[in-house]
Amino acid sequence: MNQSSLSVSSENSNSSQLLVSTILSDISRKHNLDLSQDPVTLERIREAVEKARLELDLNPQVEINLPYISANSSGPIHYRKVITRDDFGSHESESAGSFDQLEEQEEIEQQPRPSVQIKLPDRKPLVTYSLMVITVILYLLQLLTDFLVGYDIPAGFGLKVNELIMAGQYWRLVTPMLLHGSVLHIGFNMYALYILGRRVERFFGSFRFLGLYLIAGISGNIFSFFFTPAPSLGSSTAIFGLLGAEAVFIYHHRKLFGEQSRVALRQIIQVAAVNIVIGLSPGIDNWGHIGGLIGGAIFTWFTGPLLKVQGSPPLLHLEDQREDRAVGIGFAIQLITMIGLISLIINFKG
Repeated sequence: MNQSSLSVSSENSNSSQLLVSTILSDISRKHNLDLSQDPVTLERIREAVEKARLELDLNPQVEINLPYISANSSGPIHYRKVITRDDFGSHESESAGSFDQLEEQEEIEQQPRPSVQIKLPDRKPLVTYSLMVITVILYLLQLLTDFLVGYDIPAGFGLKVNELIMAGQYWRLVTPMLLHGSVLHIGFNMYALYILGRRVERFFGSFRFLGLYLIAGISGNIFSFFFTPAPSLGSSTAIFGLLGAEAVFIYHHRKLFGEQSRVALRQIIQVAAVNIVIGLSPGIDNWGHIGGLIGGAIFTWFTGPLLKVQGSPPLLHLEDQREDRAVGIGFAIQLITMIGLISLIINFKG
């Protein structure tokens, strides 16, 4: 009795693994994506296969449905397959009705099936565009005042200058992220904001994105204030924060994005590393970049969106599990923490 049970279990295991391999091969062939090293994806496929094997005891055929099994550059990947007992290597295929079942399965598989869709957030990047407009207007004002009176008035009132911050001009920990020193400087930063900002704001929403931008920019200026005496300005502190935020967001949703999350994280780390190396050049406030990167990452870790797939096929959507109240509390705590940190630094330097 025990030997018989063990034998059946082994056969079921082997046939199930064969079907898992078939599914992985299908995905690899259709989407050029190898998921065999992704433990989360493998577990989902194995569970679906085992469930299908049990359902075949009561039904001649069942459907394996794996919505959002992974994603590639074209978007989410969904997998559906109609199977019969033959897919598990059953010898019942020699029975009289086996050919009829195979023909019926082929007809079903050839029929068009409704596509599974996941509705992604569709928010307009209003804050990103607003920040770009405000920053450009301020830079034009910098050029205009320098041309008319020979003095850059906005920079004079908003530049990060340690001695003036020590004297009580604390707004200089905020205003530098809206000022720039040259056309090349603002051009590079606005291009980065345009690329990163639209991507991040789409998932974060306008208010949370604005909070992220402020926290990251202030964090960068605090690092600069503590570690370097040189005056500085530029929105790169906040933009590095967007880079850190995107990295944490992808890491938190690595199961959702599948194999693409590894590629995206590797690219973000490479971009950050290259820019920090470039920041070692004279005249670049690298401490501001590092502070912004850390500030954006911390903000997202505790306050960023936590998305989960909701709904039922064929229409699915992503829903944020972090409540607005939690976001507001998280932002307030981080802001208060930074104010306390500024006070400690001023006392330390004083």
